[in-house]
Amino acid sequence: MRKDLNFIDFLAQIPWWLSVSLSVTFYVVLKFLVPYFAAQSLLVNEVHVSFGPVLAPIVALAFLSPVTFSLFKFNRKKKLQDFKEEIQSIQDLSWQEFKEIVAEAYRGSGYIIPENNVFTSDPSVDLIMRKGANLYLVQCRYWQNRKLGKREVKNLFTLMHDKQASGVFLLSTGIFTNEARHYALNRPITLVDGISLLKLLGKDQRTSSSERSN
Repeated sequence: MRKDLNFIDFLAQIPWWLSVSLSVTFYVVLKFLVPYFAAQSLLVNEVHVSFGPVLAPIVALAFLSPVTFSLFKFNRKKKLQDFKEEIQSIQDLSWQEFKEIVAEAYRGSGYIIPENNVFTSDPSVDLIMRKGANLYLVQCRYWQNRKLGKREVKNLFTLMHDKQASGVFLLSTGIFTNEARHYALNRPITLVDGISLLKLLGKDQRTSSSERSN
């Protein structure tokens, strides 16, 4: 054990159930046993007898305080692991499967996805969508768990003008740099990172993965 390890650090490293057990044990000892045995001694006055019950909740809370921190760390690690697994499940989809669940998700948001369109022959356009008289281009980087920068966003924005579209969507299982988000600000550019992508796909993605495994 490290020499500079303090009491709180020690409690934070031991299993949470051990901290709870110690908390309960010290509470019972100080609250009930100490007053009982102290009362049997004529050498201990009433002031000393009362110290146990007063200290009991304080000591108990001292042992429990790291438990909350430990549980928080555990939950955070579990959520991160679940996120990585869900992202991996998206990256494991075939291109056709991924495109279908993305299309289905946007249909649920009121977009129309034409089956055949002149833009689908462009390798820079993965999906086209319409809402009213507006045309939108979608570019997906679902297999790349990396950080996308301003260059990718700017190139897609240029493509939007070339195709005379009303807006563009850039989907990624990774994240976007601050420069990329700043460039997209106040422009008809929708950036969908890994977290937003999971929210977008939701049940459609999980259903597709389930069907593939059966």
